[in-house]
Amino acid sequence: GIIEIGKIIVVERLGSAKGLALPGGKQEPGEFLSETARREFLEETGMTLNIRHILGTFAEPGRDSRGDYISTVFIGTATGALIDELGKTKVHLYDLATFAATRHLFAFDHALIIEKYLALR
Repeated sequence: GIIEIGKIIVVERLGSAKGLALPGGKQEPGEFLSETARREFLEETGMTLNIRHILGTFAEPGRDSRGDYISTVFIGTATGALIDELGKTKVHLYDLATFAATRHLFAFDHALIIEKYLALR
C-alpha cells in the first residue's frame, strides 16, 4: 500500500450529525476496544486498520450532541480501498495541511482530537 504522510482518513457524515468525523462506533458486548476500532473502521471506510498506538480517551461532558459518549482514539495505518457507507458516509483522505482552514467542518470534538494528534506527532 501507499503511505500518505500528513493525511488521515475521515468520514463525511450524511445523517443527523453532519460534518467531518473520525471513523468510530459502539462497542459490542464481549468485544475488546481494539476489535471495536478495527470493525467500525472497516464498516465505515472499507479499509483494514493496523493499530499502532492509543491517542487517548475523550469523555468531556457535552463533547457529543447525541449524548454522553466516551471515545478511545486509536492511531494506526490503513490498507485497502476507500469505500463509502451507502447513504451514511462519504470517505475522504484528508490532508492535515488544510486543518487550520477546515477545522470548523468537524463534528463533535473531533477537531480537538486532531489538534492533540498534531501536537504529539
